[in-house]
Amino acid sequence: MGKDSKSDKITDGYVVAEAVIPTEDTTKLIKVIAPSDLAAGYQFEAESDGQRYMVTVPEGGVKAGQEFTTRASPAAAAALAVGGGLGSWKTGLCDCFRYGCCHPHLCLSWCCMPIALAQVMTRMRLNFMAERGSVSEVAKTFKTMVGIFVCYVIVDQILASMLIGRLGTIAGEYNVEEYDYTKMEEKIDSTTMFIYYIRRIISLTFSIYIFVALYRTRRSVRAKYNIPAKNSCEDCCCTLCCPCPTTMQLMRQTADYDTYAANCCTETGLPSHVNADDAAPVSNAV
Repeated sequence: MGKDSKSDKITDGYVVAEAVIPTEDTTKLIKVIAPSDLAAGYQFEAESDGQRYMVTVPEGGVKAGQEFTTRASPAAAAALAVGGGLGSWKTGLCDCFRYGCCHPHLCLSWCCMPIALAQVMTRMRLNFMAERGSVSEVAKTFKTMVGIFVCYVIVDQILASMLIGRLGTIAGEYNVEEYDYTKMEEKIDSTTMFIYYIRRIISLTFSIYIFVALYRTRRSVRAKYNIPAKNSCEDCCCTLCCPCPTTMQLMRQTADYDTYAANCCTETGLPSHVNADDAAPVSNAV
């Protein structure tokens, strides 16, 4: 598709806009490629060159991949928040029990934090590296992260079992208490140490990956909702020191749990029939 000198490309990975025509009221007429089948009147966010817009589906609705033209105003995106969604956190970092001790967002974040993070990343339309991704990349984010997490757990348990077995054998051979490492230190062979260090390296690599993904996701959420950081170290400190509460805060920020039920087993952490954009704490008015 050809583009003239005034063309504009939406950069958030799920819509493309072109033929931008400015008007006196600062609105722009943009041509959009629908990310999925959408009903008439449905609204979703679009971003171009750092500027956020609210796009409204015209009468008759659209099909996935269909191009349609609509007028959007940069100023409209400034009024998207409801209940503190724009400019401040909806809930505090320590509001983990806001919805009860058995709420899915609490249980999943504590027990399987990487999976909870994957749900937030999918809502934010990020790829598995927590960067802006295309539609196809975002569609794989949840599955990719779950796959990485499951592989890590399996490999870690296998290596742990091997270590326990070898240490038990050494303890039996030298007649020392099985886990008295001070007595066993000089008797541990190179193979056992190799397994030990491989397990540590894999664990460290996985931890770094989760840290980077959570750090980037938190920054993306703050940017989307225009939430200022209290200091330059806020994202890093929250990610490093409180990864589970931080993940829960991001889940509450990107979904309205007062309206929509949480679900541990879907890609967005919401009921399968609910669109993540619909469940976000934003207004439907332009």
